[in-house]
Amino acid sequence: MARNPNPKRDALRARLLDIAEAEIARGGIVALRARDLAQEAGCALGAIYTVFGDLGDIAVEVNRRTMVHMTAQMARAVEGLAEEAPTDVLITLSHAYLAYAETEAPRWSTLFSIGLSPGEDTPGFHDAMAPLIALYAGPLARLSPVNTDRTNIENARILFATVHGLVALGREPRLSVIDRRELDRAIARVVAVLTDRKELL
Repeated sequence: MARNPNPKRDALRARLLDIAEAEIARGGIVALRARDLAQEAGCALGAIYTVFGDLGDIAVEVNRRTMVHMTAQMARAVEGLAEEAPTDVLITLSHAYLAYAETEAPRWSTLFSIGLSPGEDTPGFHDAMAPLIALYAGPLARLSPVNTDRTNIENARILFATVHGLVALGREPRLSVIDRRELDRAIARVVAVLTDRKELL
């Protein structure tokens, strides 16, 4: 059920989200503190909980913004590449994902540590990923035009999950699975191999 409009409440919600987004961008989820939010927003501490259930709810909403921001960055990376080989587009897209994970590390880490909880009018993580997955599905459809849209989406999710795994492990120095200096090349190799395996398409 849609709630009645409340301009004052909505303005406070937007202001708190802007502040929280800036805090997470600087220091990740550990930088999000209720007292700091209230002080920066110029409101009472209790006022935060009139618009959000808890700090976790605020982080989830910031994650929704991060998802949009990340997808837009990746989309810009492949603008004008419609005539390029699909595999090259997919590699560029995947390198753009790695670049986002590195340049926006606190936001990226928060997105994948907290996730996105579904609400009455808001999608969960799987559905919120749809625009990003569509970026992968387009080139995959060009590689295998006989596939259905559903198959292309499924393959796009598999490919993105593979790239994400490489990025997550490659950026974790304690695991040392992939040398960071080789990560760009490793991503390109994996994308090339997977898109060349016709039975996976």
